[in-house]
Amino acid sequence: MHFFCGTFHLALTRYSLVPHPTEPGAGVIARFGGDAEQICAGWWPGDERTPGSAFFAYGYPAPPGVEHIAVGPDGAAWSETRGEFLLPYDKARAAVDPRQAVLAFCDSTYRGLSARMRGWDPAWTDFPTPDAESLDATRRST
Repeated sequence: MHFFCGTFHLALTRYSLVPHPTEPGAGVIARFGGDAEQICAGWWPGDERTPGSAFFAYGYPAPPGVEHIAVGPDGAAWSETRGEFLLPYDKARAAVDPRQAVLAFCDSTYRGLSARMRGWDPAWTDFPTPDAESLDATRRST
């Protein structure tokens, strides 16, 4: 869990270790949390700027043209106000397969930000995903 900017969110952040210089006099969050390229995705309960809970994804620093990345599922979009991609929680819950909707959001934003915008090597993070049958068998055996 991250606790940034007066709110909390559940998130996963991937860092490329490509340094990103911070501005002179930058605060502690920018100095230690923004000193390398990163891609973050997660969920937060909302705040005064975005009252409803939502899944979010962003790249830091934001690459030029980031708002043009095609993301899924339906309902997910770039938020000019927030400067990140959002998938409202209610849209994900209303999907035929909510789990798949969230996975599609995370996958499309990550691939768009990492592969096309940053040139990150897919070998850094592409791992085989177990199929549903394998997961069910694992659950039954534990």
